[in-house]
Amino acid sequence: MRQRERADLVRLEGYVREAVLPATHPYTTARRQVLEALGEASGLCAARTVNSDGDYVVCTREAGHYDPDDKPPFKGGKPGGWHKAGASIWHAAL
Repeated sequence: MRQRERADLVRLEGYVREAVLPATHPYTTARRQVLEALGEASGLCAARTVNSDGDYVVCTREAGHYDPDDKPPFKGGKPGGWHKAGASIWHAAL
C-alpha cells in the first residue's frame, strides 16, 4: 500500500473514531457495525437469532451480559440477561 493510501486510511479511521462512533447510540446495530469496521467488536455478545423475515439479528450488548434469570420488562424494553438488537429482544440458550 502506498504512503498516500495509508495516510487516507489513517484519516478515515480518525474520522470514524471522532465523529461516527460517538454519534451512534449504545447497544444498536449501527454501533456494532462501526466497532466491527474498526476491528473492536470482539468484546460484544455473539448471540444471534433469525427474525420473521429470515434475517440474522446479532446481539448488540457486551459479551458476558447474559443471565437467564434476568428477564426484560417488555414494555420498557430494557433487557438484562436477554439479548437485544434494535427492536428485537430474545432469549436464547447459550
